[in-house]
Amino acid sequence: MFTLSLLLLAVSTQAPAMSKLFPQVEGWKMVAVPTQYTPDNLFEYIDGGADAHLQFDFEGLATATYVNPRKAEVTVDIYRYRNAVRAFGMYTQERPAGTTPLPVGVEGIAGPDYLEFVAGPYYVKLAQAGGKDDFHLRMFAEKIAAKLPGTREPPVVLKCFPNEGKRARAEKLTARNFLGYAFLHDAAAVPYFIDGMQFRLFAVEGRDEADVRDMVRLYRGAAKSPASEPGKSGSTTVNDPLNGEVVLRWSGRWLWGAVDQPSQFRQALVEKLGQNLLTARR
Repeated sequence: MFTLSLLLLAVSTQAPAMSKLFPQVEGWKMVAVPTQYTPDNLFEYIDGGADAHLQFDFEGLATATYVNPRKAEVTVDIYRYRNAVRAFGMYTQERPAGTTPLPVGVEGIAGPDYLEFVAGPYYVKLAQAGGKDDFHLRMFAEKIAAKLPGTREPPVVLKCFPNEGKRARAEKLTARNFLGYAFLHDAAAVPYFIDGMQFRLFAVEGRDEADVRDMVRLYRGAAKSPASEPGKSGSTTVNDPLNGEVVLRWSGRWLWGAVDQPSQFRQALVEKLGQNLLTARR
């Protein structure tokens, strides 16, 4: 009985079937049932681009095309990831910096013939052929967003970065290989421009305190910067052969700091970022 209960719970909490996420739209006809892809065959649909999605724990894609009597076409691609943070991370990798946000889902971007948005663990891409503006795309986006479960808030870590000098909508989330190192995972980096100097603040979320100390130890080793075993919290500056001077701070499950051009403003911003991270609610 206990095993059956667990099985029923697992089934009830699964993500909705991808095909059910496509809405019926008055005046439009779906050409065929949605085509679905898995991590094993995503390359068949986006050859050369699949690896980027797999880095963010891609789970599935469903794609379908709608047509109307005027021969306009709208193609809808719905990507699903392991969680909402991974979906938003993939979105940030493809979003141009400084673009005007579109109020759909968590947020989106749009042009005359495309619209992209993220909602919960889903990243949705719409493309239009035969249309003159994005009116149809926005209509489709609103209908799809209404069917998607999950959060409509960006990852909490992004709210921890200080506003002074921050470049608008230019943050990037990285699931793996942050700064070129496989052991640095689950990172958020935000570019800043102050007094002619450009640098990035970053925050790396460890699985726990021990994971963070492991990352510090491995990073010091990669930079050939010998030091004692890192404690529960600490700070250092690493001369990284790949990234130059990197300021590091760590405490609890967080590792944070700054990279790129040195600046007299970096120190205060790093300290403020740390305060925000250590007091933020998950």
